[in-house]
Amino acid sequence: MQKLVDKVFRKYGVPITVQDTGGTHEVSGFVKNGASSARKYLLTEYTPLGEIPIGFYVMLLPRYEARIGKLLQYGGKWYIIRRFEWVTFRDQVLYDWCLCEERGRLDTWGN
Repeated sequence: MQKLVDKVFRKYGVPITVQDTGGTHEVSGFVKNGASSARKYLLTEYTPLGEIPIGFYVMLLPRYEARIGKLLQYGGKWYIIRRFEWVTFRDQVLYDWCLCEERGRLDTWGN
């Protein structure tokens, strides 16, 4: 199962730069804006892992990449991970589900 998930990330994912204390590196992942078409009708949007607040983004990253407070760059903008969960199959972590906030949207988190 892990090989299949890794292949999907490599083949269909978009480039996301990950910044942490050890420097930066690039991974392939997926990004979804919390302001989807459902927002224009003021409907709350839920995922299997919880509600997506307005102005937040869901990012799927390769397993073990996510940590709260880690910075991500996609499309020329910076994001901070506010919450993450490991998505598992049986006892195996397949990928990281991250709830991210765009820099400067709701707070400045360090200018």
